[in-house]
Amino acid sequence: MKCSVRLGAFAAALVAISAVPARAEFVTINGQVVIPYDSFREDDEGSAQDTKAGLLSAGGQVLARAQRALQSGNGVIVGPSIGGQSLHGQGNGHDDEATRNTQVNDPALDSVQIIPGFFPFEFGTESETSMVSRGRDIVVGYNTSAGSHLTLFPDGLFFTQLLLSGYSVSHDGGKTWKSGFVPGISPDLPFTFGDPSVAMDRRGNIFYTSLGIDFAFNGALIINKSSDSGDTWSPATVIVTDNGSDKEWLAIGADPKNPSRDNLYVTWTSYYNGGNTLNFARSIDGGNTWTKKVLFAPAGDANNSSFIQFSNPVVDPLNGRLYVPFLHFSTTNADNVRMLVSDDGGDTFSFVAFNSPGAIDAFALPNVTPGVLNDCTSSGFREVLKQGSSTFPPQQGFIFSYERVTRLISQPSTAVFGGNVFIALNSSTSPNLWDPTAGSQIRVIFSRDGGKTWADPLVAAPSTSADPQHVHPSIAVANFGASAVVGYYVQQKNEKLRTELATLKVTGNHLKVQDRSPLSSVAFDLTPSNVHLSSNPADDTINWDSTIVQCYDIGEYMSVNTSSFWDADSRASAAWGDNRRSWTPPPGSLVPGVHPQADVFFGRADQ
Repeated sequence: MKCSVRLGAFAAALVAISAVPARAEFVTINGQVVIPYDSFREDDEGSAQDTKAGLLSAGGQVLARAQRALQSGNGVIVGPSIGGQSLHGQGNGHDDEATRNTQVNDPALDSVQIIPGFFPFEFGTESETSMVSRGRDIVVGYNTSAGSHLTLFPDGLFFTQLLLSGYSVSHDGGKTWKSGFVPGISPDLPFTFGDPSVAMDRRGNIFYTSLGIDFAFNGALIINKSSDSGDTWSPATVIVTDNGSDKEWLAIGADPKNPSRDNLYVTWTSYYNGGNTLNFARSIDGGNTWTKKVLFAPAGDANNSSFIQFSNPVVDPLNGRLYVPFLHFSTTNADNVRMLVSDDGGDTFSFVAFNSPGAIDAFALPNVTPGVLNDCTSSGFREVLKQGSSTFPPQQGFIFSYERVTRLISQPSTAVFGGNVFIALNSSTSPNLWDPTAGSQIRVIFSRDGGKTWADPLVAAPSTSADPQHVHPSIAVANFGASAVVGYYVQQKNEKLRTELATLKVTGNHLKVQDRSPLSSVAFDLTPSNVHLSSNPADDTINWDSTIVQCYDIGEYMSVNTSSFWDADSRASAAWGDNRRSWTPPPGSLVPGVHPQADVFFGRADQ
């Protein structure tokens, strides 16, 4: 069924699901702060938000089974101890294609935890990357379930550690990597919740923002700092306490009024009952202190919802101008990219006019998010890429139930240099949302004058019969802003995925595609991320990974860098979620049989 508009009770249900932010419940047992296994819940980002790491209770009987299992002991860990760092080499020696791509995350950190009386707990998902590089030093942040650890107490089963913000560092241009987890705010509170965004200042300090908690166990945005190229990280500090916070993003750049000083800027979405706001924090002292304010509080009307998401701030390195693009959800098929700019370091902002034909107003850039609508049960209805057949007939004719899926969003990935502004989007080829016959393409919107005027959108990666889907772009500039590179996922006709890079050249006031080249050296399948354990479509599903929400696989963004935007011969590199490795489940697994697992891989365009 082609859905022409989001209307009625179904649309209201979508928004209601998305309005509940995920926050864990914290309790204290014998002086130790822990999270009950059953309390760690996911939320929905397909319409508005997601924290990427909720956990299901497998029928809601975990507490009862924990109590029955007490006589069997607390269980053991199969695999490495959780925490710390581990060193691994190029491709980990798995296969010949490693000469082209290297695995970023250390597979030795993945584990299976066995607790008698329970199914095995499998922790082996890494994806959703943010990357910085300087010379041969590269740091990649990503979501990871490998930092999860459960303990059985008399009162039930609890997470005693949940470090979902991982990183890997290379000092040889990506040949070898050291992996670990950025610390929380205290060794006594080993809890981080992912959504990595990393950035580097001009002195080489690297900052890592993610979701976390404060000392009162409230939801918070947190930040870690490394002054040694990613080898070690400071304990996290709190940027802001916000129980409704999600999808933070970090940018660093020169203050336009004081060019010798680097400012840190963080934007995020804050949820409340009935809507959300775009929020902003700034630090002018290297992340030690922060000022905060609301940038945009959308009011719903006939065309616009009261929800926004996916802000992606960037700073022009020539003049310090700050750009904050984001997605404003609409009541029709096409949502709208909007963008705020500041020329005074974040003191004041104004909206950029796109003047796009057919838009609801001058400041809206319409975009239809690709994908089919999938029932991810307690994780909500999600726009997804799918592989294989739907488990059950579609609900209402257009809500499917695929087991092998990965969720889709429309983050406006943005890069800028000297007033040359590039915005990359994944866009459906259909004007109708959730059209199962549609393909998807990568569009790039370009301005040469800081957003005063805009060229017609360029299709950087078109949908074809051989490669129908193109999603989750990441863009970076090179050659003094005269060119740009955009990386993205391609889903082939056989429904396998690969990654690719398009190089774009500025010609006059327009862009053209200079070339396209492969990033991943192999194509890969999707993981079983939305598995029904019964024949009843109303029952909940599970992700094969015991910590990860349903329908989450490759993550919701990848990362592309150039070695220097000043360099005419700058080489592009990328880090992305990749499922080429196989996971062999332990006996008793709820998802038996060898299947793909999600890892993070790195590659360069010229390899």
